[in-house]
Amino acid sequence: MKVQTDAMYGAWELGELKKENSTSQKRGLPFILASVVLWALIAGIQLTDLTIPQKNMGTFCCSVLLMPLACLFAKILKTDLFANKKNPINKLGFLCTMNQVLYILIVMWAFSENPGRMVMLFAMIFAAHLLPFAWLYEARAYAVLSVAGTVLALLAGLLFGNAAVGILMVVLETILSACLLVKNRSL
Repeated sequence: MKVQTDAMYGAWELGELKKENSTSQKRGLPFILASVVLWALIAGIQLTDLTIPQKNMGTFCCSVLLMPLACLFAKILKTDLFANKKNPINKLGFLCTMNQVLYILIVMWAFSENPGRMVMLFAMIFAAHLLPFAWLYEARAYAVLSVAGTVLALLAGLLFGNAAVGILMVVLETILSACLLVKNRSL
């Protein structure tokens, strides 16, 4: 299937566009590594003696670190997160990421209406938003983590609480990072 893009790319195969995006973005690994750090911070906050509203505010504050940490990991991995702006697949990846911004309204609602479940909802939304990246980066690990992470975050939150959710997400994101590191060797 031929895809018409702008002058820089001409007519490329969809598969070629996806491969170029996967290569230049290291299959999203800088963001996943950043999320390991964020979830570790969130888990640490959840293990403190702070009140639930204080813990939840700390969780929101951790989220601000995603982009700076992703840029740091991109430098370490020698990739440029913004290098292929004209590739329409990269634009699709950005759109897939932005859906999480809309879902954050649910987390904000939980902050005031059900603060004890906010971290669980945040983890479920985070895990669920990874699903389209399985297609985008041709990495099945994203699909597995998306589905398993959403279900496991729900169960961990209901059965064991927010600290367990944070620890679970660190483990799952670390596993996803390892899978992506292995998969990236084929690039």
